[in-house]
Amino acid sequence: MIGTTFDEPLHVLDLPQIYKKPSGTELLKALALLTLQPRTFGTSADVVKGPAVQPAGVTRYLTSIISSPLSWLDTEELREAVWDAASARLSERSGRTAMPAMSRIFNIPTSSGEDYTLTLHEPSLTSDNLGMKTWVSSYLLSRRLHKLLESPPELVPSGSTEPSTANTGKPLRALELGSGTGLVGLSFASLKGKAATIHLTDLPEIVPNLAHNAALNVELMNKTEATVTTGVLDWSITPNPLPTAEERFDVILAADPLYSPLHPKLLVDTINPWLSRGLDARVVVEMPLRDAYIPQVQEFRQRMTDLGLAVVEEGEEVGYDDWESASGDALAVKCWWSVWGWSEKV
Repeated sequence: MIGTTFDEPLHVLDLPQIYKKPSGTELLKALALLTLQPRTFGTSADVVKGPAVQPAGVTRYLTSIISSPLSWLDTEELREAVWDAASARLSERSGRTAMPAMSRIFNIPTSSGEDYTLTLHEPSLTSDNLGMKTWVSSYLLSRRLHKLLESPPELVPSGSTEPSTANTGKPLRALELGSGTGLVGLSFASLKGKAATIHLTDLPEIVPNLAHNAALNVELMNKTEATVTTGVLDWSITPNPLPTAEERFDVILAADPLYSPLHPKLLVDTINPWLSRGLDARVVVEMPLRDAYIPQVQEFRQRMTDLGLAVVEEGEEVGYDDWESASGDALAVKCWWSVWGWSEKV
């Protein structure tokens, strides 16, 4: 019976059957139960919740609704609503890229033990707008941020060409590169509050949704007195004129920034002009260790070292993305996170 709570998933035969001519309301309630969201992000496969309805027979059930004239329903509008819902459920079962636009909730831990809640809109995903999806490395980094940058060690004993902001009372200036849906940047903003400002950036086609997500979370940003701006930053374009000392950033954030052989050079060449030369300047990155992109991760490390930056802290962790493996299980992804600072006088 729809509306009853079950410990075990329903069987498709427990849903309203077309031959019984159920009401439009009954059909819409059943189709709501069949809604597929992407798998929940997490650091354990145990966090992935099972479906409300057993998958066996669901595709046939949805097809039977779409192919039915639904002639017993009173209005064309109601019939259209049922067909649209059934079509959407069928599309969701065609893979992540077939899912419609959605809003997702993320809980961000804080040093005080309180969780902040962020709401992010993700448009329907296609192969050419991967920046519209929240990736597991972003999720992992957003949950690690409250542990990072609290008391960064100084790598350079003296001689920096720019002053540290640690004890000046001025807000930290932070920049996120390749912000995507904005999870990392908005998490940083909410955690730092009035102690920092952050500028979230991406390519022109990504920024409108990024700005939308910043607006979606205005209540949390107001509560924490955070200052967030968004804008376009194309890594392939060298800033002209180069940023002044005042225009550079104390912290640069990037999650999952490497998915092309060109990206290691482009990313480091973008970090170089925009990162402050202050003693406490930091670059914080997290990226998945996918086999195909290991050479790019290695190139990124080498280019950062050649620039004069060194790893302050690093580690590896495993998260579970909302893509499925071939077996249908949650997909485990090993990620590398690192914090970088200047290793020599610059």
